[in-house]
Amino acid sequence: MAPSTPLVDPGTYFRRHDRPSLAVAAGVVSVQAAAISVAMWLFLQRVIAHVEAPPEEKAQAQGALVGATVGVFVAVFFGWLVLAAILHAFVWFAGGSRGFGTTLAVTGEAELTGLVLLPLTAVGLFTLLGQAPSDPAAFTDFFERATSFSSPVLLVSSLLGMLWTAAIQGFGLAEAHDLPVEKMLALAFVVGGVGFLLNLL
Repeated sequence: MAPSTPLVDPGTYFRRHDRPSLAVAAGVVSVQAAAISVAMWLFLQRVIAHVEAPPEEKAQAQGALVGATVGVFVAVFFGWLVLAAILHAFVWFAGGSRGFGTTLAVTGEAELTGLVLLPLTAVGLFTLLGQAPSDPAAFTDFFERATSFSSPVLLVSSLLGMLWTAAIQGFGLAEAHDLPVEKMLALAFVVGGVGFLLNLL
């Protein structure tokens, strides 16, 4: 029996006649975007509570959180499209047998790893609350450190997520586009590795 998710045996999963599925991929990315947005909103709520500022300034910050949450949601979708476009450019040069929608579907379904690892990521994020500043002027610096994997848990979660996602993408692209697995795994790991290193900067 074929696996129901690509998490353990992506090669067999993507050999199914109904995979990859753009509808499933869009659903995975939608849930992931919503979950990340909620986690970030809760985290920033707790950070704002630490800041010593007049009530009106805190109220303004709370209002800004809505925009920031929507921005995170949109950014997840934008990142999905950009990553798929980068991967598909190489797939096209390698002679991939199907169109961009297939690459988009594979890339989106691979993001299921992000949902599985989200609890670990959230733990890593919330462990930083002890470092939350009371000085409003230090908030920007703290937020930059929080989003640059300054927590060991966040670093491990991000690295594990990159490796796991790249493996699924490699097998998925190979099966969906009828290309050599070795080449597609190399592509996925190189692109994922570059993205991981850029996030550390």
